[in-house]
Formats: sequence, C-alpha cells, structure tokens
Amino acid sequence: MSLVWQTITEVYPPAPTFTEKDVPDLTDKIYFITGGTNGIGLELVRILFWKNATVYVAARDRELFRQATENIMERPSVGSKPPSVGRIELVELDLADLTTIKPAVEQLLTKIDRLDSVWYNAGVMLPPEGSKTVQEYELQWGVNVVGHYVLNRYLTPTILQSAKDSQNSVRVLWVASDANNFAPSPDGVKWDDFNFEKEKVSEFTKYAQSKAGDIILAHEFAQIIKDSGALSLSLNPGHLKSNLFRSMPPWRQKLSALFSFDPRLGALTEIFAGFSPQIKAKDNGAYFVPWGRFGQPRPSITQGLENKYTGKRLWNLLETETSMY
Repeated sequence: MSLVWQTITEVYPPAPTFTEKDVPDLTDKIYFITGGTNGIGLELVRILFWKNATVYVAARDRELFRQATENIMERPSVGSKPPSVGRIELVELDLADLTTIKPAVEQLLTKIDRLDSVWYNAGVMLPPEGSKTVQEYELQWGVNVVGHYVLNRYLTPTILQSAKDSQNSVRVLWVASDANNFAPSPDGVKWDDFNFEKEKVSEFTKYAQSKAGDIILAHEFAQIIKDSGALSLSLNPGHLKSNLFRSMPPWRQKLSALFSFDPRLGALTEIFAGFSPQIKAKDNGAYFVPWGRFGQPRPSITQGLENKYTGKRLWNLLETETSMY
C-alpha cells in the first residue's frame, strides 16, 4: 500500500473485511482492556462479551464502568446469539497515577492465571493546556505512553506464560493513531523535552508524540518477546465519534464529527489486529490501519526504529523514569 493511498484511506477507509462474524467463540478466554467504558473500547468489550469471553476492563470510575456494562448487556453485538456466558469485570486503576497500577494488577492476578490478549486502548486527546498526571507528566504522554508502559511491565509475565501454548494468538495491541504523522521530527519523540517544558507547542503535537510513542513501544516490545509465541502490534483504529473530543471547543467538535465514524468500526480494526489469522509470527511489531489492514507508520518513525534504535531508547528511558512504581 503506498503511503499516499494509505493516508487517504485512513481518513475514508474501505469496507471492513473482518467483522464480528469472523471472531470465533471465546468461551473460557480471558482478555484485558484499558479504556473500555466508552467509545471504541466499549464496542470492543461488547464484541468480546457477546462472543462469551471474560473481559477485565481497567477503569478509574466505577459508575462509568457500571453504565458501560449495562449498555453492553442491553445491546448485543452485531450477529451475536444471546445469551452470553461471558463476564465483564472491573480492574480499578488510573493510568494518570502510576501508584495505582501495581496494586490493581496484583489483585487481578489473584483471579486469573492467563491472559489471551491485551488491548492498551485508553487514551487522552487534547486536554486543557497544562494538564498533567499525578507524577507531573504531560497528560497525554503520561496516560497514553507512560501509564501503559508500566501496566505492560506488570502484565508481561502472565502474557508470556499464556503464549507458551497459544502460538501467535496471544497478542498485545497498542492503540495509536494516524496522528503519528504529525509527531515531532525527526523520529516522533522530543527526546530532550518530551513534556514540552522548554518549548511551547500545540496540544495536538503533544498528542501526536504520544501516539508515536505507542508505536515505538509496540515495536520494541515485539523485539523483547520475539520467539515467545506472543505478538506485539500497534494500530490506528480510525477517525471515530468519541468522547476523546470532549475537551475541544464546540466548533472543533462539530468539524471533527464530519470526518468521524461509528466507534464499532474502530473496534473492527482492533479485532482484526487481535484475531485475524492473516497475522503471523513474521508480522510481530506490525502496524494496522482502518478497518483492519496492514499499514505503516510515518517513514521517519520506522527509520528511527531501524537505524537509531529509538525503541530501545524509549524503553530504557521509561524504565529509568518509572522504576520506583
């Protein structure tokens, strides 16, 4: 796929070729999702639950989780055959506060002994200027990148153990965006100022950097776990109607809506990356685009990964930054 055509079709994608009907029965399977209480994440949970899976949803708001679960129970996914024997369970944590992650995962691991796949789906987009995490990271970088990195470090042993008997079916999905095309030059991350304390930039540039960071982490994790039987992949789910736009001025929300699609379609991108048999061991570290196609991130981000080892650089930076959590 040429980059020009990919760019066009990331905005206006062709019809999906992999949908709910292509997902097998998931009875006895266990999945973990961040950001599963609204938008794409809620639609992903809906698909998994109505395919009879047990789904653990990381969320910080119990009431939003209750409302999301009620919504999913009341409206089955496309083509499903009620009733479901699945379950939806809350894992209470806040990606904007790294101290909440370890105890939440420790409690989760008292209930499960495997994970059949993980979606790092939660995201913050264009918050009010100056927004920060509890640990003083720029909010989008802190949630989209740092929080997911720490969470992944705690889940890795379970992921690898689960992959031993399930070659290529255990997948770790890092949800990025075509906003990576607008991340800082040359390779996606402002290495000497990733919190943008020295330079004033737009909130969108900060968001774009965080999505490039997700792609970089997915690629590096793929190198770390190669030959384990697990796959680490990243994806742009598509331009979707979502509460990610809630912090925008009303006029920008209306403009964005003109180029946005039903969240279910974004969930189809996520289930393609999570379940498609087209994806093989050789594709570890790959990037996918709407509504379920192989793609590629910005060339300079790929070049940074291949020539400047930016994956290892970001991994080591975050290892140092978060070692106390």
